[in-house]
Amino acid sequence: MKKLIYKLSFIACVLTLVSCDKDLEDINVNPNKPTEVRTTGIFNGANKALMTNTRGGFPSARMALPWVQYSAQRNYTAEDRYQFRVGVNNSLYRDIFLAVKKYKTIIDILEDPANEAKIAAYGDPKNQLAAARVMIAYAQLQALEIYGDIPYYSYGSDDPDFEGMTIGTDNEKATPKFAPQEKIYKDLMKELKEAAESVNLQANNVFSSGDNLFRRPIVLKRFANSLRLKIANRVKNVIPEAQVHINEAIASGVMESNEDNVIQVFQNDKINPAPFYTAAFIDNRNDFAPTNTFVELLKGETNVFAGKVDPRLFRMVAPKTNLKKDDAGVENEVRVLFYSDPEDTSAPSVEVGNYVDRDASFYTGFPIGLQDNFTGSQRGAASQFGAAVYKADYGEVLMEYAEVAFLVSENKNWDDAEYRKGVAASMARWGVAQADIDTYVSSLPAASEETVLTQKYIALYLQPYEAWAEYRRTKYPKTLLLPGQTHDLIAKGPNGETSYTFVPLENLTDLPERITYPSDLDLVNKANKDAAAARMGGDKMNSKLIWAKK
Repeated sequence: MKKLIYKLSFIACVLTLVSCDKDLEDINVNPNKPTEVRTTGIFNGANKALMTNTRGGFPSARMALPWVQYSAQRNYTAEDRYQFRVGVNNSLYRDIFLAVKKYKTIIDILEDPANEAKIAAYGDPKNQLAAARVMIAYAQLQALEIYGDIPYYSYGSDDPDFEGMTIGTDNEKATPKFAPQEKIYKDLMKELKEAAESVNLQANNVFSSGDNLFRRPIVLKRFANSLRLKIANRVKNVIPEAQVHINEAIASGVMESNEDNVIQVFQNDKINPAPFYTAAFIDNRNDFAPTNTFVELLKGETNVFAGKVDPRLFRMVAPKTNLKKDDAGVENEVRVLFYSDPEDTSAPSVEVGNYVDRDASFYTGFPIGLQDNFTGSQRGAASQFGAAVYKADYGEVLMEYAEVAFLVSENKNWDDAEYRKGVAASMARWGVAQADIDTYVSSLPAASEETVLTQKYIALYLQPYEAWAEYRRTKYPKTLLLPGQTHDLIAKGPNGETSYTFVPLENLTDLPERITYPSDLDLVNKANKDAAAARMGGDKMNSKLIWAKK
């Protein structure tokens, strides 16, 4: 009997200890730190971070956007004249490769046998892998066309020059080589081909949640093919096999309508808003305005579309003034404000978007390439960006159907029908009424190299890195103000001047050909960085990429 009592007592003690241990484990669990890393969350976070960090107020609005003359700074103009900030360059480079690392983490999770039982809950496994490969290609393309030779990661190639993203692997390289551009472009096309071919179109999804880009497998496939088409078109004059990729990508299926657009949408709030909204209404900075050259292009002044007012003008740009009744009921011209007026909620402002469209004479762009001491005299005479640009839930475009239509037009010897489809698609995305689209598109001159590439530039508005790459490849549009050229001011200057000259702060006669490598690389990978720079002709802003031969 005593033995039985002892046994029961022992079991009771064991159960008590186990219970206590379990309680302690529960207490020590952090509810805000998930124990399982889901590919859905990584994908969503990587996409948001990539687009926020590359399209924000510094790397985009103060560097890339002014360079392609979509935006001019209203206060300090050094970056407009090519003197960029060292810290911004370091952050841009780092943020792009941090996104690549996150996409590669998805691949690592998918290929870990320990996760096999649960990854199907995150979405179709084949499509998750394809999406990660495609976004790795997209992100690395950004870095490639900003800097030139870069450390490069390839999922499907064991080329010894591809040493990027090897930390933590058996082949770890703490100071990776910078792969040559030609090799990278060839591998990007191969990666996108394989990714597109691997998409499971029979599946219901790409990711089960957290996918704000693709949603449907067919969109992923068409994006992969469209990105492959873009890259092949860029290098077709220097890499012979690119033409095969062009033909195959189109045959396999590229974007067919705006339903296929790949866009990172942000929240309509102040918690996760779009980058431009953050720069304006979270950071409380009114620093940017549409440029004189871009607004003049939309207004049809002295360009290939002379005399034709583009209806996108009224979505992309705000009028300078609106009519507003005073207390006596008399209508007066009042300035369209940037910030809303808390004491007069009826006052027209960009923040609220409660202004009305005017005729084209009420839209004036800010002079690009000014010296700082001229800005104060010009601000009052210039328009602001349109309310659509500053929406909290504005969608940052990775690639859209309009661009694809222009690519197809180019590769069909400037096909007129594809050209007009591209213009119409761009206008529809900007919310232009169908009747206005029809009127404008029917009035356009025939497709040619200049008309197609100029319309492509308009359609790429607020996608500055792509517009910059296309200018370097083609030297279109012809409407940009280049260093050393002169343009009229929109109001008298500080000493009564009526014109100004674009004086760059770097020794350039055209747009920059690239950004110099980040200074941080001198601390962590200087030897390989220097070798890459020497291969390109020097770490200079006028060192051309392999396809920028014009």
